[in-house]
Amino acid sequence: MKRSAFVFTLLVLSVSTAFAQSSGNFDADVNPTVCTLNASSGNLSPLCSPTADGTECVLLDTTIKTSSGNGTTLLITPSAVTGLFTSTKLSTTINTATADIGVEVCVQVAGGHVLPNPTPAAPDTSCVVYDQRFQQISNTLFTNVATCAAGNAGAVCTSDANCTAGTICGPPDLTGTQVCTCGFDLTLSTLSAHSFNFIAQVPGDNLPHHVRATWRLTGVNQTVGASSVAACVGPADVTVTQTKIFKNSGSSLAF
Repeated sequence: MKRSAFVFTLLVLSVSTAFAQSSGNFDADVNPTVCTLNASSGNLSPLCSPTADGTECVLLDTTIKTSSGNGTTLLITPSAVTGLFTSTKLSTTINTATADIGVEVCVQVAGGHVLPNPTPAAPDTSCVVYDQRFQQISNTLFTNVATCAAGNAGAVCTSDANCTAGTICGPPDLTGTQVCTCGFDLTLSTLSAHSFNFIAQVPGDNLPHHVRATWRLTGVNQTVGASSVAACVGPADVTVTQTKIFKNSGSSLAF
């Protein structure tokens, strides 16, 4: 479903722009897939594959020839609409359900040094979580109404072991305090970043550099039979601009 399209600036750049010698080289790619959310059910479409952690889908795969000289740097900016779906279900036999899913975007520049936070083993690659949601719901209501009412609801706890039968240790409040509770507990945690600047310093050797941007699922976790997860990405675009590093007294950039 993915198709590529070069983005043109007002200066009327040609498709060979990525291989030009100037310090203003520019390249881009567009994924026109449009994620939609059903207002009645919350379902996403089209659902995106990959379906498991670590399987990659390519956003941009190109080669850029940079000019010679020190301080040659690529500014790579993937931007995308992301959709996350989490569903948790409880029953008389299922008291806790967990759903976790995220979308991670990675940039790789062969022979380069990519920020932020490249791993020592792979300095040419950097990954950032663009969206991730953790959802967990717990319940002791269906089968423990009477026991819960006579239990120690409201008592401070650090785990379910501190609570009497029929109550559970709830999530921490803003002060970090947890108390025993009955009924339902819903926990939601979210990370988001839908556009991010990756910075890649490359050798000023007047040679082509392979630039690759991908997305993949991360943190996939679901209680079998009690929850389900899904994600979609699109539309999305990735821009790559060649720049030069300059030093000033307030600069904190380090490679």
